[in-house]
Amino acid sequence: MSYGPGELTPSPVTVDAAVGRINEAIWHGFDRCRGLLSVSELGDVVLVLLYLRGRPAWQALVSGASDAEQALRSDLSADRESPALLRPLLDSVRKADDMRQLAPLVEVVNRLDPDGQAPPAQVFSAVLERVGGLTTRKGTGEFHTPRAITELSAGLLDPTGDDQILDPCCKAGGFLTAIVDRLMRQGKALDRLAVTISDYSLRSCALAYLQLRLRGLTPQVLPSVVDSLPTGAADNEYDVVTANPPFNLPNWIGDDRFRGRWWYGSPPAHNSNFAWLQYVIASLKPGGRAAVVMPYGAGLSENTQERNIRAAMLDDGVVSAVIALPGQMFAGTDIPVTLWLLQRSPTPRPAEVLFIDANELGSIQQRRRTLGPTDIDRIVDAYRDWREHSLDPVAGFVAAVPIEKLRSDGYRLNPRAYIPSINEAPDLRTRAREVGELTRRLDQLAEQAAHIDRTIEEHLKELSL
Repeated sequence: MSYGPGELTPSPVTVDAAVGRINEAIWHGFDRCRGLLSVSELGDVVLVLLYLRGRPAWQALVSGASDAEQALRSDLSADRESPALLRPLLDSVRKADDMRQLAPLVEVVNRLDPDGQAPPAQVFSAVLERVGGLTTRKGTGEFHTPRAITELSAGLLDPTGDDQILDPCCKAGGFLTAIVDRLMRQGKALDRLAVTISDYSLRSCALAYLQLRLRGLTPQVLPSVVDSLPTGAADNEYDVVTANPPFNLPNWIGDDRFRGRWWYGSPPAHNSNFAWLQYVIASLKPGGRAAVVMPYGAGLSENTQERNIRAAMLDDGVVSAVIALPGQMFAGTDIPVTLWLLQRSPTPRPAEVLFIDANELGSIQQRRRTLGPTDIDRIVDAYRDWREHSLDPVAGFVAAVPIEKLRSDGYRLNPRAYIPSINEAPDLRTRAREVGELTRRLDQLAEQAAHIDRTIEEHLKELSL
């Protein structure tokens, strides 16, 4: 049975149920390979076969007329980047073949979904979500982006079918496939949509490439951001940019030769967060918008360079909103995470920044927290209401804060500090005492952070970094 982009599918409930059954069947069927292949290698083979299962080349593979590598190369024969791009995935396929596991895996995949209820692209994404959760490596700073975050970003950015879109740290294409799926659900044509990807990892780019191909798009692949991030900007400008860059990356190799390309200040050499934020802004067309995942601490950093960059960004009006996301969403880390919405607008600078605290939203599923459709809609609706009209504060959820207030508070981007508590207000004397205690504690922490930043900078100067 063949599948293709745009093919009519059963109802969403039926599709979701079928995808869930197939996902479980895949992992039960592949139990026999565990111990012979690593989880990452097994995931690569599974995903390559699922991709081919949705392509015309599948029948040649099943019939024995070609092997998996030949089938994949044949399917991608017209694509300039594919041979080198697919090397990490093909290495896993060859290893499975050498261990005589490939033919049984092909048989397992061929038996999947006999009724054709699950589109291959959705099966691929569901399995990739599971693989990403199992193969995330602690300590690398690189984590699979949960589907809930990519769907939330797609709703907030509200892309069109004519947009040029970039994800310079694509992590298997989660943001981009969420955008494409959203456009397809809206019935919008994709023939004018242009998608560009890059990443530190060739494997991530390869998986993103296959995901998008299953949805009828062939993305442009840029060289690794190892080369482009230190220069401060991409070569082209885009309507929409998404990114979940590695947090607090210490070895991003910033170079003062490119100081003129850092619009808001040269980022510190020991942390790439504000290099990424400026890279994204510089990649936007006038009127473009972006969503970037950042650690919570990026909005509070007392490092002199980072605080100055943050201040310049706020004064220039490029920060539209900061959303505090729930904990436990990422496999491999519980670090508090925020979603920054950025804009490069030719209109007058906005007078305020929107803060949303989503910490109480969502539910626990398979030991991780996720946001459901209702949660996502609530956040997106609040953001749209604020953009189109004005928005009154909602206790425990949302508040719009004037730039003047942020400036007087040291340009800190802390949603929880500005959103009114959902609890009933105590008497004024109690409130004053609590505020005083919290202020003293915050000052102590800020002083400690500043001391640590100064120490790091002194060490870096000693090492001539």
